[in-house]
Amino acid sequence: MADNENEETMYPVLLSIGRVNIYTHGLMIALGAAIGGAVVYYLAKRRNLNTSTLFDTIVYSLLGGLVGARILYIILYPHQFNGILDMLAIWYGGLVSFGGIAIGLFIAWLILKSKNEPVYKWFDIGIIGLLAGWAVGRIGCLLNGDSVGIVSLSKIAVWGRIPTQIFESIWSLAVAGICFWLLMKKKTLPSGLIFWLGLGGYAFGRFIIDFFRDENKIFLSLRLGQIGSLSLFILAFIVIFFMMRTEKGSQNGDY
Repeated sequence: MADNENEETMYPVLLSIGRVNIYTHGLMIALGAAIGGAVVYYLAKRRNLNTSTLFDTIVYSLLGGLVGARILYIILYPHQFNGILDMLAIWYGGLVSFGGIAIGLFIAWLILKSKNEPVYKWFDIGIIGLLAGWAVGRIGCLLNGDSVGIVSLSKIAVWGRIPTQIFESIWSLAVAGICFWLLMKKKTLPSGLIFWLGLGGYAFGRFIIDFFRDENKIFLSLRLGQIGSLSLFILAFIVIFFMMRTEKGSQNGDY
């Protein structure tokens, strides 16, 4: 089992029925996926998109994202595992979000392309559902004692630490709200712009929040999550710049 849990862990197991444990982290991930999926379904109906393959796209992207997040965690923290069974015990926590985002989006892209769906139109609404679900999943991290903040005696501390998980949850909801507002505006935006704004906005907030995360600094006084966030933000900025410059405010074609 990954040993990223600590003495501040409060509710890793929500409920036990006999020998069966219902793990908080896994439950919140499932709840986040359900809420995110519902948001995407609602928006897809509003945008007149074909929802016949939506369930499969969400399920396969979620599973691929979990596998990607776990694999990257294992690569970065191999010393925390005693064997294959520990590596498979994903319900205890131990995920690297950027691995999950990359693989999940790649699988969604493959499925949508194979169905000849407008990828960027789907991604524009998908980022809203992703951020909404992400906000719920981060609450699971808090209850599981995963991705903890630095030790603190301040009034905002939760169980003796800065609640970076709550900050990230709130920020994700805020970015999702902005993206939703942009999507509902009457002015037509280039397809894909909202998606990249959502990713870039999340990355910006994550970079700031991770200054308060209990994680080793590995390069230029930055933590691993900050390096990932900064890279994603720069990528999003470059893509948005060229999209706006090339399209000049006109609607982008999907690919």
